[in-house]
Amino acid sequence: MITLESRFFPLRTAVCFVMEGSIIFFSVIASFFILHATGTIWLLTFEGAVARGFVVAIFCQACMYLLDLYDLRVSQTWGEILFSLMFVVGFVCIGIGVITYAIPGFGVDARMYYLTLLLMICLLLSWRISFYHYLERMAPRQNILIVGTGDVAHMLGKEIREREMLGFKLAGFVGPASGSVIDEERTGKVLGDYGKIKDIVRNNGISRIVVAIEERRGEYPVKEMLALRVGGYQVLEWHGFFEKLAGRIPINSLAPSFFIFSNGFRKSKFLLMMRRVMSTIIAVILLLLLAPLFLVVAVLIKIESSGPVIYSHNRVGHREKVFRIYKFRSMINNAEENGVPRWADKEDPRVTRVGRILRICRMDELPQLFNVIRGDLDLVGPRPERPEFVEQLKKLIPYYSIRHTLRPGLTGWAQIMFPYGGTIDESKEKLQYDLFYIKNMSIKLDLFILFSTMKIVLLGRGAR
Repeated sequence: MITLESRFFPLRTAVCFVMEGSIIFFSVIASFFILHATGTIWLLTFEGAVARGFVVAIFCQACMYLLDLYDLRVSQTWGEILFSLMFVVGFVCIGIGVITYAIPGFGVDARMYYLTLLLMICLLLSWRISFYHYLERMAPRQNILIVGTGDVAHMLGKEIREREMLGFKLAGFVGPASGSVIDEERTGKVLGDYGKIKDIVRNNGISRIVVAIEERRGEYPVKEMLALRVGGYQVLEWHGFFEKLAGRIPINSLAPSFFIFSNGFRKSKFLLMMRRVMSTIIAVILLLLLAPLFLVVAVLIKIESSGPVIYSHNRVGHREKVFRIYKFRSMINNAEENGVPRWADKEDPRVTRVGRILRICRMDELPQLFNVIRGDLDLVGPRPERPEFVEQLKKLIPYYSIRHTLRPGLTGWAQIMFPYGGTIDESKEKLQYDLFYIKNMSIKLDLFILFSTMKIVLLGRGAR
């Protein structure tokens, strides 16, 4: 397990990606040598086979990434995995066909093509079966002991159990002798009280000890924790571990001192300038490339319903400055009665047929590229909310105003990690991801978010 931008990243995912890229490349090269040895292919050189191997690997693994085959948190049956691999084959067929049409000399002999696909499916399926068997039966796991049995401990235990395929295993909890509030059937076992921590750690092969005690003025195992720490064991505060594990910062259980004293939240002027320059350049390029698409969308909107093509309303931006944000109109004209804003529903009857397609593909957001150029938005950042909602959310959700310390974005960490924030509870959940981003903001994290956004747009996920 390694850490990438303050979040745990499983090494096994990287190993799987590299191995499958090698398998796909090997399938192409092996097909070339088999057919070359039998004398059935002679026009293609070894260098040409290598080039085609790289192209096929890129196409295949891009498709496998889109199908979540590299997200080990997503549970898939063998039937779903086989279907995904067949879908990958179809994607490669289309991709190679397009390339062959664009570059006639880059074509592949049909016999080599079919043999490559056969080898690739057999080897990839065999690899996946072996890999999953290794993960479930043989792969080493980090045994984690949680010190505490309150709400925070329960929340942390639930997150660990959801990520066992990533290499974590919840050994259990230790709590005060007075009792426990942990639901052992759904979360994990209470292995003993604080006085037994040393024995529990030794007997269960504990790798990490995470302290999740909310109230420290009462019974707290200071002596035991100190002994474990100086004895060479990893003893961690729960909020730092939870942040890396879940990619969010839980706001209900944190004191203001966390935001004051923890690393992060303070950004250099150079980083902010680089983000602004990058956002502006990419927005200008996208506007030039997508200009024909803008015209087509505008015509479709006008054909279906009367009213303006572009819809605009107020949003709250950096330092709570209000600005006008632009979208392609996806609802009927005058969708908000008496000008009163409403949360969008999952099956909102105000959305037009063209608008529903635009929302699924996220194309209704494209005019916001003008907001990026104007400086209202960056490409990446917390999504701006309407002033009426902001005033309501500030009263109900602690630390909500922190999201306004950064320029909002066209996309963001919360958008790729959480489907939609259309209620108070969902906005509270989304804020936890926004805070993680604000604390750990970097160019690398921005590039990861942009890459993940492309995947979400292509698959039409999280739209409302």
